[in-house]
Amino acid sequence: MTNIIKFIQHYLEQNNYLKNVFILMFGSGLSQLIPLLASLILGRLYTSEEFGVFILFSSLVSFLAVPATLRYEVAIMIPKKNNDAFHLVLLALAISFISSSILFIITLIYPISLSELLSSPNIRPWLIYLGTSVFLISSIQILSVWFNRRKHYKTISTMMITQSGGSATVNIIDGFMGKTSGGLIPGSLAGQLLASGILFPKFVRQTKRLFPFFSWQQLKRNAITYSEYPKYNFPHRMVDMISITGLPLLITYFFSEAVLGSYGFMLRVLKAPLGILSSSLGQVYFQQISDSVVSKKTILPLFKKTLFHVGLLALPFFIIILFWGPDIFAFIFGPRWYIAGTYAQYLSPWLFVSTLSSPVSQTPLSLGYVKLNMWIGIANNLLLISLFFGFSYLYAEAETVFKFMGYILPFSYLFLLYWYYHIIKKYEHTIKNKQGLR
Repeated sequence: MTNIIKFIQHYLEQNNYLKNVFILMFGSGLSQLIPLLASLILGRLYTSEEFGVFILFSSLVSFLAVPATLRYEVAIMIPKKNNDAFHLVLLALAISFISSSILFIITLIYPISLSELLSSPNIRPWLIYLGTSVFLISSIQILSVWFNRRKHYKTISTMMITQSGGSATVNIIDGFMGKTSGGLIPGSLAGQLLASGILFPKFVRQTKRLFPFFSWQQLKRNAITYSEYPKYNFPHRMVDMISITGLPLLITYFFSEAVLGSYGFMLRVLKAPLGILSSSLGQVYFQQISDSVVSKKTILPLFKKTLFHVGLLALPFFIIILFWGPDIFAFIFGPRWYIAGTYAQYLSPWLFVSTLSSPVSQTPLSLGYVKLNMWIGIANNLLLISLFFGFSYLYAEAETVFKFMGYILPFSYLFLLYWYYHIIKKYEHTIKNKQGLR
């Protein structure tokens, strides 16, 4: 056994890509395993309606976190100089703080109107925390990109585990104490605070030598230099989030908070294994493809290797869900979640292909296809919303809607994968021609 461990350690030391993936996969895997294990308890403490309130709140936070930074955090990986990246971090944090403060004021003044607009009176007491959660989430995203740039994968892993563990602990305690009216919102906020408490102090310590070189002129110059991200990647990501947030809103509008809760519980459970793959592989892929493009190196082997690893690990999981999803959910989490397993069964083809494409989704940004990526993303997400709206209008049962969605949407993600491959081949051809001229 000792020899096997030594062999693995030696192999990881020789293979930097797998070493980085392993570090992030450990952190991401444990951080996703914690809510999965916690769901064994939470599924018996919280109702589907209470899960629905939490899903609606977290969807709003995810959506509002996009305009909170104008997507400047994506550009942090791009500059050659750390000082430029440092100024982009401060720029994104400043924009996030201003946006979140405005959101706090709005929710403080109009909580009743907003809860009526969302068709969810149960969310009203928690709307005032939207601004705080948006700032914390966007800050975590910004600083995670910085530490990814600096290849501090252990810091990212520690943060993910702490956030997940803190959130699960608070949710379980609240559940046993009967404080379930807000769903899992308090635990989510607690996890975000703990994660921020890890990232902010370490960022300050790591960049203290850069603070004396802070310049308002450079901040403005970087904002202009990387303005294509607010112009193009921001609208694209907003449409992405409209599809993510729009689905919970449409589910609540056409069906109920109970259906939304079952749908959200299904995603919460499936995100455990899915998050291990897409998060860890995706972060390492983005970092390595960015370095390779700057150095004019080939990236096609990295693209193929990432897809192979994701497909190899994800396919068996989704085959099991496709055939036995409802029974598995009912047996593990309780009979009330049988319907959540049914949703998982119907949506598994879509979730598999989207999982396959997720880690390599930063390919167009790394290769400079920011504008075209925006328009393709807009079309893809409008298709998602339009299909769900149309099927929900025609059919009264949510199961029927999810069944149609699960078998139609994979084709849109297969198209995205084909496009990623096409632009990589074009890039490879370009660098070969340039090398041939030398």
